[in-house]
Amino acid sequence: MRAKGIVSLSLALALCATPALAQSPANVIQLDFKADVQADGVPANIQPDASLAPPLQAMVRKRVAEWRYRMGTWQGKPVPAPVSQRIVAEVMPVASGGFALRIKEVSFPVVTVDRKDIDRTLTRMPPPVYPAALLQRGVGGVLVYAYGVDASGRPRDIELVHPQDPDRDFKLLDAAGRATMARWTLEPTKVGGVQVDCRVLTPMTFSVDRAPPKGPDLDAYRASHPEACPGPPRLLTEVAGSLL
Repeated sequence: MRAKGIVSLSLALALCATPALAQSPANVIQLDFKADVQADGVPANIQPDASLAPPLQAMVRKRVAEWRYRMGTWQGKPVPAPVSQRIVAEVMPVASGGFALRIKEVSFPVVTVDRKDIDRTLTRMPPPVYPAALLQRGVGGVLVYAYGVDASGRPRDIELVHPQDPDRDFKLLDAAGRATMARWTLEPTKVGGVQVDCRVLTPMTFSVDRAPPKGPDLDAYRASHPEACPGPPRLLTEVAGSLL
């Protein structure tokens, strides 16, 4: 019996014909998929990228079905949610003459966005104006807001949850953040297809560096605030280094 992750000659030919391989670094392949993760963390309706060869699609479906996720919660209970992820795998020859796919990481694919969608997003959620005095000094930081959304899509009851004790500079950033949020128009949050009145968590980063500062752990806030909107599913299964 062939070991899991070993690729036959026919699948090796499929690898050569797969666009994701041609666009990746040598010996690396990207396998995108979407799935509906149930409240118990089990993936369902797994849909590999249609551009993948059928044998690769079958491997992705079989492997992802074994994974388990930690789900976001609403009012203390886990809720189902969709995921869209990318498996980055190394193509390795094996002694038997075939190939093996070893998973390097599971990440989120780069999404190509239409210019019209970008314009629509900027209209609905314009970015903040960086305070000139702080920009000149290179001062920035990460702020996190919690808020509800009213019937017209406007943020309401805005609360700065990070930092909890802002200094003078952060108060200027906070003023800029609140000014732009007053212009936002948002879609209501839905859980399982049903609209819920939860508190949205939104990080807002002000930075002049190519590598912006890292924000706080939002999961910690959600854990202590059951009214917070559910966070995204988190992959629990350790997959890095394993065979596909």
